[in-house]
Amino acid sequence: MRKCFSILVLFSSFFVEAQSFQWWAQTVNWDGVSHWNKYLITTSAYMGPNALPVPFINTGSIDSVHSFGISGNFHFSKGDKTQNAVMYANYCLVKNIISFDASWIPFEHYRMDHATKEKRHVYSNDYYNSRAIGDVHLNTNIQLLNKVRNKIHVALRIGYRIPTSGDLGSARYTDAPGYYFDAGLAKPLGKKKEWKWLNMAGFYVWQTYRPEHRQDDAFLYGSGFEWNNAKWKMQSYFTGYIGYEEGDKPILLRGTLERNGKKFNQLLRLQQGLHDFNYTSAELGLRYVFGKN
Repeated sequence: MRKCFSILVLFSSFFVEAQSFQWWAQTVNWDGVSHWNKYLITTSAYMGPNALPVPFINTGSIDSVHSFGISGNFHFSKGDKTQNAVMYANYCLVKNIISFDASWIPFEHYRMDHATKEKRHVYSNDYYNSRAIGDVHLNTNIQLLNKVRNKIHVALRIGYRIPTSGDLGSARYTDAPGYYFDAGLAKPLGKKKEWKWLNMAGFYVWQTYRPEHRQDDAFLYGSGFEWNNAKWKMQSYFTGYIGYEEGDKPILLRGTLERNGKKFNQLLRLQQGLHDFNYTSAELGLRYVFGKN
């Protein structure tokens, strides 16, 4: 009986310690002065799967439709299980020349184990958080070199992340702005030109909380293939970015299957993190196309 009581006391002590300020101070080796956010590591390896996402590959073409979509995302890793919804929208201003798209995560639910919270320096006040709201991402897409479109597709993308999220203390989002710009270059292949060889290169920037480095810069890249006909679109590619901080060099392998209907398109996307992104992810979505430019 005494042995059981001792185990219970030890377990209770750990439970209290796990959420105490003392636990956090010892974990991050607090200097007794600095704000807690200075100890967060705002890179992809030390935050939630939606904090610093790798942008989808730039296919060298813009989407010349008006559409609205929603999807469910499921992310699995050893110490973090996350589910979230994503809302998408696309508006084409000028056919085959300019379009705008946006995405937003209105809801995220997650469960992290104690070891993951220690690794990510989760703040003690936010130890038991399990829900968050994500950021808004806005993109401007511009088609280039339309005169040689039958030989090569080129598009410029300018993206901006609006920090509408919270839950910084749980290391789920950065609660800070970021932006990126990239060029997509695609080479049509085959007689029917249903295949495309995709390539992307660009620049990715986001704010950090470290006094010595208030900004992290990264080279953004991607390469792969796309097959597209009237009813189906398939993509398979790797993408990532290379920064100069610890844990900011994610490499991802993505596969996408989209079925085009008269009004509704169905989407399945699979994603595997290969480096600095320890998640296996799946996405199921539906997109409503309500106008073509």
